[in-house]
Amino acid sequence: MSLTHSHYKIIVIGGLLLMGLTLAKSIAVYDVMRQQLESTLGRGLSVALQSKAHFLESQIERGLANTRTLTTPPFLAQSIQQLNVQPNSTRALHDLTEKVHSLLQAGFSAAIVYDTHGNVLSQAGHFSGNQIPSLPLNQYMHTALLWNGQFILRTRKDVLDRNGHSIGSIITESPLPQLTRSFDEIREIGKTGEFILCAPPEDSEKEVACLMSQIDGVKFKHLSYLVEDEAVPMNYALEGKNGVMTVKDYRRIRVIEAYAPLPVIGLGMVLKLDEEELLRPATEKLKTIVLYLAGLIIAEILLLNWFVRKLIKSRRETRRAKAKTKQFSIQLSHKESELQERLKEITCLYDIRRSIGMELTIDSVCQQIFKHLIPALQYPENVFIVIEIDGRRITSMHHNQTLTHELRSEININGKASGQLSVFYPEDKPLLLQEEQQLIDTIASDLGSWLERKHLERALVSIAEKQQHTIGQELHDNLGQQVAAIGYQVRALEKKIFATGNEDMAAVAASIATQAQTIVIQIKQLAQGLLPFELEANGLIPALQTLAARITTTYNITCDFSYKNTFIIHDNNIALNLYRIAQEAANNAIRHGHAQHLVISLTTEEKMLCLSICDDGCGFADNNTKQETIQGMGIRIMQYRAKQLGAQLEFLPRAEGGTTVRLEMRMD
Repeated sequence: MSLTHSHYKIIVIGGLLLMGLTLAKSIAVYDVMRQQLESTLGRGLSVALQSKAHFLESQIERGLANTRTLTTPPFLAQSIQQLNVQPNSTRALHDLTEKVHSLLQAGFSAAIVYDTHGNVLSQAGHFSGNQIPSLPLNQYMHTALLWNGQFILRTRKDVLDRNGHSIGSIITESPLPQLTRSFDEIREIGKTGEFILCAPPEDSEKEVACLMSQIDGVKFKHLSYLVEDEAVPMNYALEGKNGVMTVKDYRRIRVIEAYAPLPVIGLGMVLKLDEEELLRPATEKLKTIVLYLAGLIIAEILLLNWFVRKLIKSRRETRRAKAKTKQFSIQLSHKESELQERLKEITCLYDIRRSIGMELTIDSVCQQIFKHLIPALQYPENVFIVIEIDGRRITSMHHNQTLTHELRSEININGKASGQLSVFYPEDKPLLLQEEQQLIDTIASDLGSWLERKHLERALVSIAEKQQHTIGQELHDNLGQQVAAIGYQVRALEKKIFATGNEDMAAVAASIATQAQTIVIQIKQLAQGLLPFELEANGLIPALQTLAARITTTYNITCDFSYKNTFIIHDNNIALNLYRIAQEAANNAIRHGHAQHLVISLTTEEKMLCLSICDDGCGFADNNTKQETIQGMGIRIMQYRAKQLGAQLEFLPRAEGGTTVRLEMRMD
């Protein structure tokens, strides 16, 4: 059958109509798919932005938490309070300087501490310049997020005492490398991708300060609230809203933007990509489809089918990417929690070792262990700790729950088991972590080492005291009596020689008797110094009066004793330690300081006992010498006796020359 012109016309028209209808249908389908693609990719951008927002807030919150820890007792407050009271205290300044420099090892890049008058007390590290880009965090006073090739968190906090009063302030800067890396990686979404972080404007400002992460690096810009009299997504983000929209950005180019607020820190975030780049793959495929549609309808249908499949595949990949992003965020959150737990354990171990290093009583050390160990454990609100040592049982609190889960570690002293440290959890809590067992083992080992040292120190002091007692008693009861007997015999010999008329030999015998009498007196004075009879018989005040009188007589110098508002000390051990400290301080002033005038004073005010020994000697070789570096067995024993009493012992240079040994202790 031959085809006529009309047939050709019908075929052509029909073909054109078919092709037109198919093309229109394809265009409509493409438009729908394009909207679906924009929505799908927009949701992907929104998910990525929400993940980054959570990560950014957690990083900044952790940095603020680290700084906040420094401003609460007892990390910095004790040293600052002492400097406020004693501005020239080298010990407090050295302690504060060590603490501030330790912050550099804890992750801070710079720190500076001020007193209440704004004077610098200590500084460590190097601060960023004031001209670098920064975003103020309005939710936190005196806190800003800086960009200096990386994110840096700068914050200023008041340092508070235990009553919540400000005693100074601290400014810190801490780098946020993970946040910086996350800010840079976001540019991998495309060549035109931008990640923007902005701070709210001031009341009179029409622009907002922003940090922009682009393919060519990070830039700092001020962006307008409006573009062509329309609100931009960042405006919505700063108002606390989140979502995805297609708008024209500050370059007047249509983009797809996902926006989200950061309510915790008061910032806004935007993640955007040019619409042209986002839809470029679809546009390129559309050209191919149009060419095939002009040739064959069937081919066009097949191409359309292929294109739909392509879109479906893209959507599946987007879902996979979303799931992977969510999984990565969860894993990152778990890792962060684990790191925080390890940081708590390290901080706990540091605080406990610092407390043990102060050599307190066993009860005080145990309370310090409870104070720092409980917050570092997995369930601090339900934990119960028991320390059994030297036949004593010390617990952290009273409890009425059934305790089944237990971690236990032995306390060894000189290689022998002398107690144990046990941690209990209620039965409804899961099993404990291996890291907690290691922490408890370490604390038990440190406690055992501390007890070994305390036992050794106590034994040394006890041996020295017994040796003095033995020597003093031997001098008084044996050697003194023998010399006195020799003196009596020489007196008798003097009388016999004088009776024979030999006056020269009688004078020699009289001289020997006088010298023997002097030796007896000196032996009694030495015995009284080694064996304080007055202390045992009449108490501390008469013993100190006798000590001052004996020093005046023996060394031919001036030694005065004064007391005020004192009360009777019934504990012989306390009285003996106070007497020995005064005796050793006086001997050091005479033998090493060559003092000619000493003043021993004993006062009590509001249950605080103060014992001081002042001299006019030459003092220590270097008045700036730190107390921790003062050497000498006598001074070490004085320090040990003071710690046994729970007292504070200081060696202070006097402005007019000499040294003041000052002991303060609370009498309950």
